[in-house]
Amino acid sequence: MARISIIILTILITSSLDVIGQVLYPGSELVDYYKVLELKNKKMDQRINISPGILYSYSKDSLTWNPWTIDFSNSNQSSYFEVLPTRLTTSYNSKYPRGYNDGALWQGKGLTSSLQGGISGKYGNLEYTIAPMVYFSQNDNFQLSPDRDENFPYRYAYNSNIDYVQRYGEDSFVKFDWGQMDIRAVFNWFTIGASTQNMVWGPAQVTPIIMGNQSAGIPHVDLGTHRPVETKIGNFEMKVFWGLLKESDFFDEDSDNNNRYWTGASLGYSPSFINGLYLGVNRAFYKRGNEFSAKDLFVSVWTFKSVDEEDKNPNTGNDEFDQMGSLMIRWSFEEVGFESYFELAKNDFGGGFTGLEPEHARAYTLGFIKLIDLSNDKLIKLTYEHTSLDRAKTSLYRNHNEWFTHNYVKQGYTHDGQLISGGIGPSSNTDHFGFQYYSSKGKFSATAQRIRFDDDYFFSNINVKELHDMEWAGELNYTRIYDNNRFNLHFGIAYRQNIYYILDENIVNLSAGISWTHLF
Repeated sequence: MARISIIILTILITSSLDVIGQVLYPGSELVDYYKVLELKNKKMDQRINISPGILYSYSKDSLTWNPWTIDFSNSNQSSYFEVLPTRLTTSYNSKYPRGYNDGALWQGKGLTSSLQGGISGKYGNLEYTIAPMVYFSQNDNFQLSPDRDENFPYRYAYNSNIDYVQRYGEDSFVKFDWGQMDIRAVFNWFTIGASTQNMVWGPAQVTPIIMGNQSAGIPHVDLGTHRPVETKIGNFEMKVFWGLLKESDFFDEDSDNNNRYWTGASLGYSPSFINGLYLGVNRAFYKRGNEFSAKDLFVSVWTFKSVDEEDKNPNTGNDEFDQMGSLMIRWSFEEVGFESYFELAKNDFGGGFTGLEPEHARAYTLGFIKLIDLSNDKLIKLTYEHTSLDRAKTSLYRNHNEWFTHNYVKQGYTHDGQLISGGIGPSSNTDHFGFQYYSSKGKFSATAQRIRFDDDYFFSNINVKELHDMEWAGELNYTRIYDNNRFNLHFGIAYRQNIYYILDENIVNLSAGISWTHLF
C-alpha cells in the first residue's frame, strides 16, 4: 500500500501543471473516439495493424474533425513533461462477473472501483509514460459451475488446459497494476522499449483474436517502428515482442510453471497505390518459462514450426510451443465514412492458410463501420462485428487444441487468469451491434451483443440443441464533457440462458457504472 500511496501522492502534487497528455486507458470513452478520429482525418499518421496504448502526437492541422478538441501536439516538442488524465471509475454487477476490454480490471459481482493516472515525458531520444492503476473488487459470491475442480474451484470448469479464472478467491481485494507504463528510446522511425501497456493487434473493434485489452498488459520488451514508415510503395509498421505471462493464484500449486515465455510479431502495410487499404500479419508463440532457450528469441519471425524436426522433443513432439497467427485486411473509404475488415486466424500449428482444408483450426472476425455526418461536427457511428472461435468441421477427424488452451503449456493463452485477446472465452462466438452519437458535448451509445459460450465443449459433451449456454446483453453509455472533465454513465442488462449448460438455469445480470476523467 505504501507504493500505491506514493503514486497517488505524485499525481496530486503535480496536478497544478498546465499540460495535457493522452493515453488510451482500456475501457475508457477515448478508445472509441480515437477510432473515429482515424476514419475522419485523412492526414493522420494512422496505425495500420497495431493499436497502441499510448497515442501518437499529431499537429492541429492534421485533425480537421476533433469535436472534443483533444490536444495531441505536446509530444511534438523535443523535450516535455506532462500529467496524464486521472480516471476514477466505479461499477456494479448484480449477479455475476462481467466486463470486457477493461485491461487488468476484474469486474466481479458487486462493486469495483479503480483509479488511474500518471505522468509522461520526453528527454532527447528517451520517451516515458508511467500510468499505473489501483483497483478494489468486492468480488462477491455467485453461482460457480457445478463441474468445478474441488481442489481448484475457481479454475475454468470445462477445460483443464487453461488458466481462465471464474472468481478471484473468496474475499474482496485491492490490486495494483503498472497499467500503461512504457519507457523507450526513439531514433527517427526506429524504437526499442520496455512496456506493460495494452495493445490491440488487427482490425477488430470489440473482440480481437490474438492481442487485445481483456487482460493486464504483458510485461515485454519490443523493437521496431515507432510509427508507420512512409515509402514510395506505401507505409509499413512492424514490431517484435518478448515478454512473460503470469499464472494466476488459482490454477495449480506448482511454483515451477508460474511464468511462460511469450513472443510475437506484428507487420502492417498500407499500399500507396490503393487508398485506404491496410494489410497485416500477426503471430504469437508461448511456451513454459523454465524451458526457454536462446534459439527461442526469434521463433516468431523465422519459423512456422515450434522446433526443428531434428530437435523435436520425443515426449511433446511439436507442442513445446503454442502458436497463433492471423492475416487481416481493413479497407477504409474515408469519403463516405465506411470501413470493412476481416481477420482470419490459425491456431496450434493447424496448417497453413492454403491447401485442401484452410479452415482447419481457424478463427475469424468480420466487421463493418459506417459514419453518418450530421451538422456541426456531429456524427453517428454504426458498427457490426462477428467473431467465431469455434471449431470447423475438420475437427471431426483432425484434432487441434481449443482456442487459447494447450495440452502441454497448461495455462493456455492467458495472463494472470484473464484472456489476452477478446474476452468472450474459448471456442465461443459473438455478434455485436453498436450505435454511437458524437458531438462536442460528448457521446451517447447503445450496444447489443449475443455470445454463445464454448461450442467445442458443447458439441463434444452436451450436443443437445436446447442446452446452449448463451448470453444476450444490451448497454447504454452516456459521456458528457465539462471543460477539462469527462463524465461517463453506464447501464447494462445481460440475460444468461442455460448457464453452465443447465436447462432453464437463467440469470439476469444488471450492471451500472460511473467514471470521471480529469485533464489537468
